[in-house]
Amino acid sequence: MKEASEQLADLLGHPYHPQQVQAVLQPLGVKRMPKPNSYFNDDIIWSAKASIRLDIYLPAKLRELTGREYEDPEAWRIGAVHFLAPGADDRIKAPYAAPLPGGLTMATAPELAIQTYGTPQLDEDCEWPGFDGRILAWRKPGLNLVIEYEAGESGYAMRSYTACLIGCIGAWRRDHPAIFAP
Repeated sequence: MKEASEQLADLLGHPYHPQQVQAVLQPLGVKRMPKPNSYFNDDIIWSAKASIRLDIYLPAKLRELTGREYEDPEAWRIGAVHFLAPGADDRIKAPYAAPLPGGLTMATAPELAIQTYGTPQLDEDCEWPGFDGRILAWRKPGLNLVIEYEAGESGYAMRSYTACLIGCIGAWRRDHPAIFAP
């Protein structure tokens, strides 16, 4: 059976059904997932208990970002899944507890992520207000992966692992179009 993280990544591009996501996350103690309540074409769904964030979109917005056609213009679709650790957002108090896709964990070092997924299309050391770290990104057929590592005294600590449909929905889309453009 697939890990919860792999099941969630498999839902990318599919309609968002709160009960379906809650069933996947039930072993992590998640008893409820909220429904979308945005008036815009996108929304963010949080589960602080599981340390995940889902970016969901109406098909028109997702089509604009991915170039793909989607049926049912009223069905919210999952565009990105973020597995988080403290520091990724102030809501997150504990790292995502279950294994990540590829058998990684939130304690995986950058070198093991590269060994698991191969040479990344993007490998940058970054420093901006509130963040000093390293970003690794891979573009796979129909899937992008981005792992953020925060620099610390004892090396790098994973801050987030994101599986998304396109450029992790805007991240570096304009800065690195060869990697993240549709």
